Amino acid sequence: MNTAVHLVNESMAKESLENPVVIIGTGPVGIKALLTLLEKNPEEKIVIYGDEPWEPYNRVKLSSFLAGELGWSDLTESQRVPDLENLVQHHNCRITGIDREARLVTDETGRRQGYSKLILALGSSPHVPAIEGTDLQGVFTFRDMTDTQSLLARRARSRTVVIVGGGVLGLETARAMSRDNTRVIVVDHALNLMSNQLDDDAAELLKEHILSLGIYLYLGSGIKRVIGESSVSGVLLHDGRTIVCDTVVFSTGIKPNIKLARNARLIVGRGIRVSDTMQTNDPDIYAVGECAEHRNKVYGLVAPGYEQAKVAVADMLEQKTAYKGSVTATQLKVVGLPVFSMGHTGEGESKSIYTEYVYNKPDSGHYQKIIVFRNRLVGAISVGEWESLHRVQESICKKRYVWPWQLKRFERTGDLWPAVEGKHVAQWPSSAIVCNCMSVTRSECSKAINAGCTTVPEIMQKTSASTVCGGCRPLLGELLGGVVKAEKIKAAKSFLLYSLLAMLLAGAAFLTPGISYNTSATDALQWDMVWRENLLKQISGYSMLAILAVGLLVSLRKRWKRFRLFDYSVWRYVHVLLGVLVVAALVTHTGLRFGNNLNAWLMISFSGLVLAGSVYGAFMSFQHRFDGVLVQRIRGYMNWIHLLLFWPVPVLLTFHVFKTYYF
Repeated sequence: MNTAVHLVNESMAKESLENPVVIIGTGPVGIKALLTLLEKNPEEKIVIYGDEPWEPYNRVKLSSFLAGELGWSDLTESQRVPDLENLVQHHNCRITGIDREARLVTDETGRRQGYSKLILALGSSPHVPAIEGTDLQGVFTFRDMTDTQSLLARRARSRTVVIVGGGVLGLETARAMSRDNTRVIVVDHALNLMSNQLDDDAAELLKEHILSLGIYLYLGSGIKRVIGESSVSGVLLHDGRTIVCDTVVFSTGIKPNIKLARNARLIVGRGIRVSDTMQTNDPDIYAVGECAEHRNKVYGLVAPGYEQAKVAVADMLEQKTAYKGSVTATQLKVVGLPVFSMGHTGEGESKSIYTEYVYNKPDSGHYQKIIVFRNRLVGAISVGEWESLHRVQESICKKRYVWPWQLKRFERTGDLWPAVEGKHVAQWPSSAIVCNCMSVTRSECSKAINAGCTTVPEIMQKTSASTVCGGCRPLLGELLGGVVKAEKIKAAKSFLLYSLLAMLLAGAAFLTPGISYNTSATDALQWDMVWRENLLKQISGYSMLAILAVGLLVSLRKRWKRFRLFDYSVWRYVHVLLGVLVVAALVTHTGLRFGNNLNAWLMISFSGLVLAGSVYGAFMSFQHRFDGVLVQRIRGYMNWIHLLLFWPVPVLLTFHVFKTYYF
């Protein structure tokens, strides 16, 4: 028994508040609702009830507590509630009834408390199958601190433990109980471990790891009954096998706690049914967490409960919001082996709808699979370390677009992004380039920090990084341990205007048939002279080449350390203005007609180059509104596309000029 665990007084010394918001449930989701409400409205009167004899704790970490890896303070630290005059806490105090008409709740002592709004964070209870022997001594569930204390006491004298359930909680329980030379056996009716989250290959890799730890597995046959007279002596499986044991722990799912809501005539299904604002059929009563059923789904994880708590509080404060459901993620570590599953896993789903990409290296204990729907990332499974896991999670939540070359990289390396991109800057190799303009490496930046630089400007002065275009400034901020927004470029509005103008003209080259020639020699204005007269054609052509050459000086200003004429922002501004002029010269030279063969390819390359550059420029006009590291990565992709489209232009121009004069 952990002596740090202690009872909290049944009721705080403060008198009951009048007409407060009442929260029933002191689990992680109930506490999240409380803290969110206090954050948004510190003066809100709140009364919270919990039926456990403990101060609020994080039940998500109970398996680590049972395993002896965490102490009591590790469970309670994130759940601490401030001592405020406008907050009353009742622990070890169960609510027995809700009077919706009188807007009152009644506790087990008969005391009544009025409410203005009511949040039900009732949680769930462990599901135990209706089989013979579950009432014997030595049968446990693992759901709360009371269960944990019982298992801690039991583990000291138990020799063989059967864990019923091969899901997340069952495996975590097996890990926690496999101490003190205790023999642990996991039994599950499914053929695979974590069958709801993993595919066959991932489950097989996990199975091999579990077996290597000395934990036994009986898969494909569930428990028929628990054997024993007054206490457990074994279990009988459906296939006729018998396992001798002295302890059985059921980890076979959850049942939402809905009795209180049902008695109050709230609409219930599997859970308490709620709308997108987390309201029940009584608009003054909300339900969140494992007791809530949203769009016919009950989430048995804490993260969706946190999202629901935020939505409920926002709606309560009349802030427009809606809960559209959660992309659930499962992540655990079974004695050093990370296992992850999120979103659509593709199991049982049509291959014509979801496309799977797999990276499988079983010899090294690595398996990664991503699931793509209409070129967007919607799910992933992995066993083993995955360095870009956090970015994968974010991409699934946002349904990020994945490019064909990213999918090819994934099949080769197991990552969608280059190794450097998926890491914090501090984890980049020492030779990795942080500032492309000045070729400053991560090592140089780190040395500057070790030499005493504590701000981004100091690193800039010491290394010359981010002194040109400023694009890597957020990376310097990340290296210092902070988050820096992208810097606003000078004259952003006019920069945007010129970018849009260039985009419009370049787009017109693809969308219009071109300017027609004069229909008659008697027309007053003979505008087609610029395309018919050889001299005028040469003037417009060489003007376009001259503008293009001047525009290339921006690259010299960016790459050549000795070339420091004018500030870089001036060159960037001139570059986008020259983009408009070069399109104008292109219109004068071609009339936006594509021509044939070589001329057509040259026109496509030129127009595509300007179009890509103008999109790049338009994005830069808004870059200051976004996270700097993200902007830096997007700019890297855009710059790469812009340069890729540029390289065919000099070759095609050379052949064009040669053809014109030779023929």
